[in-house]
Amino acid sequence: MIGGAYILVVVGILLAKGLGFVRDMVFAGAFGTATASDIYFQVFGLVNLIFTGLGVALSTLVIKNLNKAENHGKEIGYAASFLRKSCLWMTVCAALVALCAKPIVRLILPNLSGADFDLAVRMMYIMSPSLIFVVLAYIISGLLQNKQVYFITSVMSLPFNVAIILSLLPGDVSITTVGVVTTIGWFLHIVIQLPAFFKNGYSITAPGSKQASTHKSPEILWIFVSNMMFQLCVYIDRAFVSESEGMASTFNYASNLFITIASVFVVAMSTVVFPSISKNYEEGHMDYVKELVQYIISIMVAIFLPFILVVACFGGDVIRLVYERGEFTSHDTLAVSLIFLLYTLGALGYVAQELLNKVLYLAGKYKNTVIATVSVVVLNLGLNYVMDFFFADQTAFGMSLSAILSAASTALLMNLYAVVIALSMKKVIGNYFTASLFLDLGKILLSGLAAAVVYFIFDRLMPEITHGYISFLIPLCACGITYGAMLLGTGMVKKLLKREKKEVQS
Repeated sequence: MIGGAYILVVVGILLAKGLGFVRDMVFAGAFGTATASDIYFQVFGLVNLIFTGLGVALSTLVIKNLNKAENHGKEIGYAASFLRKSCLWMTVCAALVALCAKPIVRLILPNLSGADFDLAVRMMYIMSPSLIFVVLAYIISGLLQNKQVYFITSVMSLPFNVAIILSLLPGDVSITTVGVVTTIGWFLHIVIQLPAFFKNGYSITAPGSKQASTHKSPEILWIFVSNMMFQLCVYIDRAFVSESEGMASTFNYASNLFITIASVFVVAMSTVVFPSISKNYEEGHMDYVKELVQYIISIMVAIFLPFILVVACFGGDVIRLVYERGEFTSHDTLAVSLIFLLYTLGALGYVAQELLNKVLYLAGKYKNTVIATVSVVVLNLGLNYVMDFFFADQTAFGMSLSAILSAASTALLMNLYAVVIALSMKKVIGNYFTASLFLDLGKILLSGLAAAVVYFIFDRLMPEITHGYISFLIPLCACGITYGAMLLGTGMVKKLLKREKKEVQS
């Protein structure tokens, strides 16, 4: 029941991410884009950058291995052993991060000194236990997804967001207090999943089976590296622009907004589809895997085309409505909306990383994903040096030109990454670029073009409504209705629903 499960997970993620929007809005009002917020985002960005990526890698690997024939009947022991080993190694990593707090701060925030540097080091100490919590939370999530427990895993960030919002409500809260609450919030990711974890027969103390397949360090490393392309590029961008006060926060707001929206659909699809793809791949049902990949591509294009159009046409209006209050000014709105648009233009790379890579993992084609990821990250680093050297003193749209070009180059590299991964998949599942797929994509593009025409009509005839504080929702809805009507008229809605119905009946 892929279709119904997907809708359920989308609803769950919308609840959690919606509260995440509220969290960012409250945080923006309390701290704006000042140095304190730069420190918070860069320090706790390590959790999202490295250890969330590691958690996703381990979650992917545990699902892959649970579906192998040698682990049949040994799932509980394998899961317990996997958790214990992961907890041990993550405790060691957290201790090392705490011991190396000062050099890490000098690396991620190179321009800090004095009291600001001391604050960043304290934040590193506060953050270090989060490294354990986030990895264990994602592994438990993977175990539950393999049991088709989707909703609780999709809302595991709810208590995290609630805790941070409550800490910000008093108004005069210190950034260190918010840091402590953030670490506690990561632990709550585990707590909310434990009832379902135990209900489905899992245990932390169950004896592991000697015959069961265990996770191999090189395999974890390859998946981890391959899952880090977008996060590393964004983190490198933030590091290069951090010398300008508030720019690291600007990039953080933009990238967080992109991920918040994109992950609603990408993570939901990955959550529901990957266990099914893994099982059918292991059983040799390649025609089903190919058909499902085509279906996924059609849905993702149908979702992300209007997403890109909305950001391009109404991005500034959305940012103003969501963030512009308190310390967050109209200048911040312009800067964040521009970077938001540039990152959104690289959406294909994000989809490839989060969805298409996993097909290559099943075939053990780690070389393809690792080389592509490393190449993109190295090129991104080099381009950032070039932009910083030649364009740091030039401005455009009220911000450094080098910052704009950094985000633009990241989007370009992400799309090149998507092309490489898409071509690599042909060697695993065969040619899935069929005439039928291209016809479907053409119908979706035609629907997007019709929606864009409606926007330009509104913008030309009623600009004051098109970009009003609230009134922009009128043309936005008109564009959405046009897009949906065109999908319906071209038969795409019927085709996608028919595919969903087929899955429900299977």
